[in-house]
Amino acid sequence: MPDSVTLTIFVVLLLPGLVMAIVPGLPGLLYMLVIAVIFGLIDHFTHFTLGNLGILAAITAVAMLLDLFSGIIGAKWGGAHWSSIMYGLAGLIVGSLVIPVPIVGGLAGMFLGVLFAEWYRTASIKKANKAAIGSFAGSLVGMIGNGVAAAAFFTLFIIFAWP
Repeated sequence: MPDSVTLTIFVVLLLPGLVMAIVPGLPGLLYMLVIAVIFGLIDHFTHFTLGNLGILAAITAVAMLLDLFSGIIGAKWGGAHWSSIMYGLAGLIVGSLVIPVPIVGGLAGMFLGVLFAEWYRTASIKKANKAAIGSFAGSLVGMIGNGVAAAAFFTLFIIFAWP
């Protein structure tokens, strides 16, 4: 049985996952799931059961899908062509590497990638702007959704693991 010190250590270890969950491209919830598995192994899945772990794994899977597809769905909703979406994803990666603040860099990179690719493809700044705003809005929805999922994961972990 884990004592309160062990539980406190694992709760503190989960905190970086809350921050990582809202940064595009960082596996915050996957990190949190690994921490939960380690805790379960220490607990021998006595208080923190495999069923509890399954619930947290489901939250993680849904959040990862949301993170993966939210910007793409937003761009498609805005009218972007698939090739422009690919440039947007490339922009997300480059933007995250170039701009020190990953949230800003990733969002700006995706926005600019879709904007310029769609502008080049259609020669219409109005269509390009609509597609880029769609990708930006979708990415924001994904970030908010991941933040909510991480908060739910964190709260449920405490509830499940509490002796």
